[in-house]
Amino acid sequence: MAKHLYRRSNSPNWWFELTIPEDVRDKFGKKRVRKTTGTDSQKKASRIANRWADDLWSEIEKARSPDWDYHNIKAGVFDLKLDGTTPEELDEIALGLFYDEPEKYEAYERATNKTVILTDHLEDYLKWCEDKGNLPKTIEVKRNLINQFCRRFGRLEKVTEYEVRRWTSERDVKGATQKAMKAFSRDFFKYLGGEVLFKKLDMSVLDSLQTKVIDSKHKEVISGEGFEQALGATEHKDGLMLLAYTGRRSIAIANLTCGDVVTSDGVRCFRIRVDKGIRPETHRHQLIPIHSKLTDIVDRLLRDSTDGYLLPLNGRTYDGRSKALQGQVKKAGSITAHQFRASIITMLHNSPVPLSEKSIYSLVGHAVGKDEHSKSYLRGFKPSVLVPAVEAIDWDGWEF
Repeated sequence: MAKHLYRRSNSPNWWFELTIPEDVRDKFGKKRVRKTTGTDSQKKASRIANRWADDLWSEIEKARSPDWDYHNIKAGVFDLKLDGTTPEELDEIALGLFYDEPEKYEAYERATNKTVILTDHLEDYLKWCEDKGNLPKTIEVKRNLINQFCRRFGRLEKVTEYEVRRWTSERDVKGATQKAMKAFSRDFFKYLGGEVLFKKLDMSVLDSLQTKVIDSKHKEVISGEGFEQALGATEHKDGLMLLAYTGRRSIAIANLTCGDVVTSDGVRCFRIRVDKGIRPETHRHQLIPIHSKLTDIVDRLLRDSTDGYLLPLNGRTYDGRSKALQGQVKKAGSITAHQFRASIITMLHNSPVPLSEKSIYSLVGHAVGKDEHSKSYLRGFKPSVLVPAVEAIDWDGWEF
């Protein structure tokens, strides 16, 4: 039986009763709500009572919020509009009722959208999105991002080009989140204009709602002379050497362990277990021959290792160690770890030694294509077959 149901001796029907909490009784003007469900069926009465209880507790929560006047007046405005009251007549009624109560008149302006508080419209906007067919996951992402937008600006009138630029400078998001925030904010503006205010809002104020410019330019190729200068400018030479004579990503090199130096097919190799899109827990490792110029360096690193990793780097996660290696490279000058990768691919394509495209891309961990047969061929390379490609990495006198 529903919690708020009871029987009366003078009625065949079930009755509903809910006691109003003391802290909001003055706003409701009563101690309890008591009414008949109009049915003698307990099952039907329970459904009615549960619905009434949910609605009442929703009103109680509103009464506990500082927006009680707004919610109360909004409900009254809605009823008056249904009765055919015009906007001009509503204004006259409000002036008469709230002449000496500025806070309530402000609530009236919110209820009639003369003042637009953004958070007032968030839930209705999400319901609108749901009716348009947005998936539940999309709704939750919109709720999170648009709530940030609403709380930052507060009122619609504060969403100006200047304030948007200012907010942009305060935030540190990029990529997909950046694009989503801009797209969802524009969609929210579309809803406010078309469904609430019935006028077209100026969306151009949102054009600055972005952060860092995404750099899509190709990385410059490092020359042999540039590599020598970088090597001479840093104390972290081991990391640069491993990047420069493998062509692998920083995340792969940074996470090499001592156990990843192995011999296979008669060739000493690095066993690449961590890279973009591959992890040791779920993916097969790759074996890459160690360049002859790295032999002594690898032997020393194995001998001096104290934590099981080949390179001594700070960071407890795969990405953390990768960022630490990238930081070392930055100290060597105006180059990035990824530039070594681009440079080696260019170098091998221009090598006087004839090298197949498959061997070049297998060496650096690049997929030639998405074709399954191509992937199988790349996995099938024996380390001895890749030795010529590895040894073709030669920075001495390299120009492009």
